[in-house]
Amino acid sequence: MVEAALLIEAGAHKDFDKVIVVTCDSPHKIEHFAQRAKMSLEAARLEVERRSAAQFTDEEKARHADYVIDNSGSIEDTEQQLNNIWAELQQPQP
Repeated sequence: MVEAALLIEAGAHKDFDKVIVVTCDSPHKIEHFAQRAKMSLEAARLEVERRSAAQFTDEEKARHADYVIDNSGSIEDTEQQLNNIWAELQQPQP
């Protein structure tokens, strides 16, 4: 398992058996970034917008993904999505 923010943009997703993309709506992206970086919401908004302009959109990333997790809801909802994917990945492959 590899965490790589720019995996799809770099074309490296083709080197993996499965790709999971985690997305969330813009307000949550800004809030999450502000908390991680310990900065104001306005500064976080500007940085998220700057980074987003340099990357594929979530929709573009999702087109290359085998699974998409929406992290806009509660932690419990995100955990359930992850658990569902994990259960599927543990199934024997033909």
